[in-house]
Amino acid sequence: MAKKPPNAGPQHPRDRGPALGEDTLLPLAKRVTDATGCPVVGGVAVILHGGGRSTSDIDIYSPDRWATHEALEAAGILWDSANREHVIDGVAVHMVDDESLARTPAKTSTIKGVRVLRLADLVAAKLKVGLTSMRRSKDITHVLDLIERIPLKKDFAAELPRSLQSPFKALVDQVHAPRRTTIPPREFWKKYA
Repeated sequence: MAKKPPNAGPQHPRDRGPALGEDTLLPLAKRVTDATGCPVVGGVAVILHGGGRSTSDIDIYSPDRWATHEALEAAGILWDSANREHVIDGVAVHMVDDESLARTPAKTSTIKGVRVLRLADLVAAKLKVGLTSMRRSKDITHVLDLIERIPLKKDFAAELPRSLQSPFKALVDQVHAPRRTTIPPREFWKKYA
């Protein structure tokens, strides 16, 4: 990471260099979830559920942003008003609410000491966000990674909201079918978004 000039203020996550790995993020994510009781979502959740992606921030599900903000501040995870995010040891913490998820999470899990969105809710959230815009294609990539690494099969679609079952099955086909049968990305978004 490049050294900041004096009085430069905190860096925005996009300027913090390469994505962080498990050994850096998981202890920080544990501190965040311990302080708030909120489960992680996003890239950290993908890592915890067995996906191989890395990320540069910690996203948490918060049904009450103000209460979560107060809990973060009480734990010393302070608000950076310039970048509109909380920061823990140089890592941004973002809150996600029901609007960003496919449904209100019913259950959470604890993996490696970190409270995390259960797998079905994570996949549903990633699909919902990923299908809204090709600019959010990384969320579809996260789902593809989970399908391949866990592995998930078509029967997992029953765990998802009905509106996301078809796109999920199409992604399973893309991961587990012979390479010659792939759907071009533009056609996938045209059909399911």
